[in-house]
Amino acid sequence: MASDIMEVPEDSDFIEVLGSAPEPTEYDRDILQVEVPAGDTGDFVTLSFDLGARSVRLTKESMGECEVEIYREQVDRILLYSRDGEHGIIVEVDVPGFKCELRAVVHPRFRLVDPMLYSGR
Repeated sequence: MASDIMEVPEDSDFIEVLGSAPEPTEYDRDILQVEVPAGDTGDFVTLSFDLGARSVRLTKESMGECEVEIYREQVDRILLYSRDGEHGIIVEVDVPGFKCELRAVVHPRFRLVDPMLYSGR
């Protein structure tokens, strides 16, 4: 069941898994973000989150242009994982009648697993 507070990992967990800790954005000090390289391609993944609003934005940039931008509201928790040579981010939403898990692999290469996206196959 959803709570009123979004759970996020400790700064030390962000550093251990992604290589850097979240910092406040310059335009809104209540929004934290962490930018990490996506593999060895020069691309970047940015995770921004607002604890009070329980919202998350995940973007992937390649050569300075945004290729992927996903936004989630009513987020319960952000998890980080590192296993089998993969490092990534999991965003969980669990509200009555709706449960979703957004998974973004950032290393060794970017991959996105999101059941909310439809590929048209």
